[in-house]
Amino acid sequence: MYQVTRWLKSVALATRGFDKDQVEDAMKSRVMPAWASEKLGEAGLIEVNSFDELGNRWRQMEGPEFMEVMTTAHFANYFGDALSRSFYADYAYQGGAWRDYTFLDTAPDFRDVSRFRMTEPGGLYLRREKAEAKATYIAESEINYGVEEYARQFDVSWRAVLNDDLGKIRETPRRMVQAVRRFEDAFVSALYDNATTQAALVALGAAYAGTGRLTHANLQIGLNAMMQHTDAAGNLIAISGVWLVIPSVSLIQAQVILQSVLASGTANNDKNMLGQFIKGIKVDPYIGFAGANIPWYLVADPAEIPAITVVRMTGSEKPWVAMKRSNIELITGSAPAAYLMGSFETGDIEYLVTDLIGGWDSATLVGVTDSTGIYYSSGTTA
Repeated sequence: MYQVTRWLKSVALATRGFDKDQVEDAMKSRVMPAWASEKLGEAGLIEVNSFDELGNRWRQMEGPEFMEVMTTAHFANYFGDALSRSFYADYAYQGGAWRDYTFLDTAPDFRDVSRFRMTEPGGLYLRREKAEAKATYIAESEINYGVEEYARQFDVSWRAVLNDDLGKIRETPRRMVQAVRRFEDAFVSALYDNATTQAALVALGAAYAGTGRLTHANLQIGLNAMMQHTDAAGNLIAISGVWLVIPSVSLIQAQVILQSVLASGTANNDKNMLGQFIKGIKVDPYIGFAGANIPWYLVADPAEIPAITVVRMTGSEKPWVAMKRSNIELITGSAPAAYLMGSFETGDIEYLVTDLIGGWDSATLVGVTDSTGIYYSSGTTA
């Protein structure tokens, strides 16, 4: 939506007599320059600024409901006269694979749910003749998490729908679902890929965090580190399945490392055994990085350790799109079908997309519900 609104803004400027350089200058400015505002006039300035508002507010899934109605005036190029018109194919967006390496939980309603873990009893001690055996104990730990509601509204006038002979505006519900998928990918990524979680893992020591870039040797260091993870009593935890989670920029490097028959960078070209320990590669396109410092993660299989938990509402594990029912009842005559889809008051056709999703919100680990199941590398050193 942001790219679309930027394009529409540039078209609106061009149709009002702005040359190429003027359009470029106006598009770069956060606030419309005085000379451009004077040239646009009050009505033109309102229309052009509305594109900025639409583009900016589209990114705020948790923000106030979006109430601006899209009319035929917003699509001057699309609804203008032309002998031949068509759209390019839509962009295909990179999607996350978090469902494979996160623990998927459910909650019956909006109240937080509690999840417990019991510690193991202590080991045995030497018992002397006629002495009492030393007592052991078990303890419980608890975390709480729940779902939140995220929603977005899109209004369009019935005239715009009627003029939509190519069917692009009527694809809005499908596009809203795609927007939800991108939102979910970013939401889950933020549960673990954030400065707070990274700092907490670093504080836990070398078994939980490192600095090496994604190489065969550093991947081996990370796997060895995870094998040293212990429970609260110091017992070593068996981790048999691990996912390598990376940003898309590291995908080729990761494929080379894991698919190479021989271990790269070794003196005697030992066989590459990493594939026996890593279940596969999962791309998180929202992992943040700067320059050559590209982080990567190892995450235990959620069937073994619920390292990152995503909670949905029972019975509503997927987002949904709704359309407001029309309150128009035709008495006489006939009206276009698009008119009968809108509201009596304004003729607007209103769509709403809703998603119920949540995760843990720890002050130290944010959304990482079990740190024994994750390893983080900042990718800052060779």
